Amino acid sequence: MKAILIFILFVPVLIYSQWQVRPSGHTDIIYGVSFADINTGMACCEAGRILKTVNGGMTWSQVNQNNLYWLGGIDMIDNNTACAVGYPQKILRTTNTGGTWQQQGGNIFINYYSVSFKDVNTGLISGYVGTLLRTTNAGQTWVQIPVPPNPPSYNTVKFINANNAIVLGFFGDMLLSTDAGASFTELSSGTTADLYGVSFVDANTGYVTGSNGTILKTIDGGISWAPQITPVANTLNAVSFANAMTGNAVGWNSVILRTTNGGDLWYQQQSPVSNTTWFGVELTSALNGVIVGGAGKILYTTTGGDPIGIEPISSEVPERFSLSQNYPNPFNPTTNFEFRIAEFGFVQLTIYDVIGRQAATLVNGNLKPGTYKADWNASDYPSGVYFYSLRTNNFLDTKKMILTK
Repeated sequence: MKAILIFILFVPVLIYSQWQVRPSGHTDIIYGVSFADINTGMACCEAGRILKTVNGGMTWSQVNQNNLYWLGGIDMIDNNTACAVGYPQKILRTTNTGGTWQQQGGNIFINYYSVSFKDVNTGLISGYVGTLLRTTNAGQTWVQIPVPPNPPSYNTVKFINANNAIVLGFFGDMLLSTDAGASFTELSSGTTADLYGVSFVDANTGYVTGSNGTILKTIDGGISWAPQITPVANTLNAVSFANAMTGNAVGWNSVILRTTNGGDLWYQQQSPVSNTTWFGVELTSALNGVIVGGAGKILYTTTGGDPIGIEPISSEVPERFSLSQNYPNPFNPTTNFEFRIAEFGFVQLTIYDVIGRQAATLVNGNLKPGTYKADWNASDYPSGVYFYSLRTNNFLDTKKMILTK
């Protein structure tokens, strides 16, 4: 047994992810992503690129490019209509799912960062140093909305519902409209962090992300905000919730965070791409989603991004780590393993044969605290003695089992 334990300690650790890299066809930064439904979405990039997917993000095709400008924000209003904005002062609109684009913006050097429509006619654009524009005629004309004195740049604008809209800026600046964007009043965010991402579950419950790992939550439509505890200090550029419980936030240094309990606990998922910045995330369901960012990178999941092949039994935080004896034992050909994780972090559950060779890896990634069950089907393995090992940053345990055929 001692030899086997030494072997386990020196096995190279490979972290696998259920976020898959999908080809974008270029290496330009992708700044924004938006979906009209679970299948139809668009992303906007440097070099005036706009990408489209019709299968939920699995594959992408390019529908526009102009090297003279970049696009920083996009909103799919419905399956046919979308609006993209960028620099210098670019506003593009399509009514045929990207087949053609009409330019609505001018040529002066103002950065537009974000765009949001409540319907095909009424929309808002936010941008550089107090830029906050509104249209009520499908973008034919845009009018500057009055903003407070000495405004910062407004990074993000988002319609919460038909009447309410929110604006986020630097230094914790936050504005709220209750008249479909005709006017805005200042809110107290309770932070001085730069704010970038926003997602509302319903009219009352929403989340905002920003610098220094900031995540804020409101349950009163944005009037008041409470900070969430996060495991990172990286800037979080975007957040998306699929329902009241399930959401993801993404940002600098390849950070991907996820919650499945309404923000009470945020845990870090492994990114298959390192040393990049994620600028956008869009969940189209609790399990389906897309992340976009630097160097033309697109990530796609149909499993929620968590490791597969394991079943959470309880979300109650155990007092200590533990690994139970597999059941049944002896077994033929399937058995299962129950284990307890006391704190968030890397977890590896690995099976070895009697001479210490790795036979299978059942878990290989970050898990949140809780009790889990993993199954192993040994149909393709010979009879004999096997060992299984649970390894975390602070725990290591190995047990014996017998496969009989």
